Amino acid sequence: PSPTQVSELTRWKAPADIGRRYARVSGDYNPIHLSALTAKLFGFPQAIAHGLWNKAHTLAALGEHLPTANIEICVEFKKPVRLPGEVTLLASAAGSSGELWLKGAGDIEHMVGKWQPIA
Repeated sequence: PSPTQVSELTRWKAPADIGRRYARVSGDYNPIHLSALTAKLFGFPQAIAHGLWNKAHTLAALGEHLPTANIEICVEFKKPVRLPGEVTLLASAAGSSGELWLKGAGDIEHMVGKWQPIA
């Protein structure tokens, strides 16, 4: 898409402890999300945010940008969000269908997706 089709909606910080907090809610205690120490055991330089936390936070941030019902939202996880970190949510115009991008520093794409009416 050309830059005129996309706008920044919001940005947020993913705190260092969000992996542990999400694990308590989700029951997913994967070591790559819990701490830098346990993430390093699996080859990550630091803990990473849970992909589904990123998706849920994105959907909450989109809010009234999305139709209220009968839509499907598909995302593709690209690069992990290192903790702590900051991301920016960009999206096409509000409407029945659209596209979204969750980006980090240096324009790193963390997650891309789209919403559309349920077929």
